[in-house]
Amino acid sequence: MSRWLKRGVGAILALLVFFFIGSNLWVWSAGWGRLASKPSEVPVGAVMVVLGTDEFVGATGERSGTYRPRIDAAVELARSGRVKLIVTSGTDVHARVMATQLRAAGVTCPIVEDPYGWRTLDSVLRAKAYYPDEHVVFVSQGWHCVRALWLANHEALSATAYPAAFGDGWRPVMGSLRDCFAKPKAVIDRCLGNPLTVPVPANEGNVPHR
Repeated sequence: MSRWLKRGVGAILALLVFFFIGSNLWVWSAGWGRLASKPSEVPVGAVMVVLGTDEFVGATGERSGTYRPRIDAAVELARSGRVKLIVTSGTDVHARVMATQLRAAGVTCPIVEDPYGWRTLDSVLRAKAYYPDEHVVFVSQGWHCVRALWLANHEALSATAYPAAFGDGWRPVMGSLRDCFAKPKAVIDRCLGNPLTVPVPANEGNVPHR
């Protein structure tokens, strides 16, 4: 390998590392001062969006580690009376199961299922389409919330987050590490115009939970 080729490869690798670290720092900065540590820090009348995750790992029956903390955080915030509506976002299974468990836990405010929030980007764009003039509070783990807030910033969506507990076991750790790669992907998606994952308009498909 020639000296110039080595330098070219080295420069490309350096740019990739710079982009990886820089995009992570940029996305994380969206959470500064916007991660509520208690319900009283969430604006009254907000719309809560619970970001989807699997309750179990495939067919193993093993709990994912991130699911239950999100439900617990959503129940705590709902019981505070600070939110007027809850949106459970994810796949159709995520949306339905989370809504059912929230209702079973005693949540009384209206719940809407968003079965097309397959990615965080989709959840944010759909929240923007349905509730453009509302304040949205995202519920997920903190490392996930900051990405939702960063996306909300670039959609001019008023938002804060109410982080769930990190979770137990090794899967939440893997999730947080995987999100380190999702953050650069969010920046790339932004450059590509934030394409939706499914061919369903952002303002269509949500259904009230019954």
